[in-house]
Amino acid sequence: MLKPAIPRAAFLAFAMVLPLAACTYEDNSEGPTQPATTAPADVKVLRIGTQDDGNVPTRGQIEEFARQVRERSGGSLLIEPVFRAGGGEVRAWDQLVAHRVMSGDLEMAVIPARTWDTEGVLSFRALSAPFLVTSSAVIKEVVKPEFAQGMLAGLKDVGLTGLAMFPDGPRVLFSFTTPILTPEDIKGKVIRAPLSDTNFAVLAALGAVPEDLAEQEFGGGVDAGTVAGAESSLAYASNLPIALNKTGHAIATGNLVVHSKINTMVINNQARAALSAEEQQILQDAADDTREWASSLASPLSMEARRYCQDGGKVVLATEEQLAAFHDAAAPLYNTLEQDAGTRNLIAKLRELVARTPPDPAVEPCDYYTY
Repeated sequence: MLKPAIPRAAFLAFAMVLPLAACTYEDNSEGPTQPATTAPADVKVLRIGTQDDGNVPTRGQIEEFARQVRERSGGSLLIEPVFRAGGGEVRAWDQLVAHRVMSGDLEMAVIPARTWDTEGVLSFRALSAPFLVTSSAVIKEVVKPEFAQGMLAGLKDVGLTGLAMFPDGPRVLFSFTTPILTPEDIKGKVIRAPLSDTNFAVLAALGAVPEDLAEQEFGGGVDAGTVAGAESSLAYASNLPIALNKTGHAIATGNLVVHSKINTMVINNQARAALSAEEQQILQDAADDTREWASSLASPLSMEARRYCQDGGKVVLATEEQLAAFHDAAAPLYNTLEQDAGTRNLIAKLRELVARTPPDPAVEPCDYYTY
């Protein structure tokens, strides 16, 4: 199990002090720091960390949660976002944020569910089972309490309480040269992906060499031709390096959804115990409402693909035969995942959910550029 060290180098915090009713943002691009806010004695401030920044779903979720908490508490309880809480040029960035909240260095965090398997929490692994949770409609059901509570309960073993799960989006494969349409197209090639034992096992089963690369390593590898592609969401595609093709954009295989990113909102148990019962309920109610708010905004992959095309990106589609080859390559991994009874039961429930959930609209390609 990977246990990356948490960087402790001091840095200059970028903070904008706002009126009491607003939030203070801590920029953590150079490494962790202490709170940027000095609040009055009768105001409690909880810092919530994420490695994400910019115009991405996680940021909006945190900002909405902070607004909800501020309004519900009448300003007596404030949420201070800490973006890029794992630091700047780092690997295992989500694990670094997870370690900060587990240690109490942060009171709260929003962490992708895929992250927890490297920390010994296996209750979320079914979400990363290959080609299972692939649509926004299914994601919206998965984050509801009837599915989420059992998964979040697994966090108690690492000293955390899970407040809610939030939708993010389906994850597809991007290429920086020619399209990824068959397993042969990625066989033996480096695909950059966020660290996760399960997700790495899926990519390896497909023939790729998954690597968790820091940003400069990633961009440098694409420029050098040593990094062939990436596993990411279309919502995050604007953050990908310039591709080595005539469009300059990475080529997404739009109907090859490997899995979906779903976020967990967690609070350190000691930090939670320091709150009154009323304050704990405020956090829970705000988290629940933020989940509903985020689900109402979640777009189907077809809409994200259309936006990517409008921005100059390129989306291709694999044939049914090509998709079947990917599915066949990953199928043996289910034998490994289902050795754990909890994961096996959740996979069965997810299969039932997928079977009864209407599919999202089909993704349309935009492949009118040469490679």
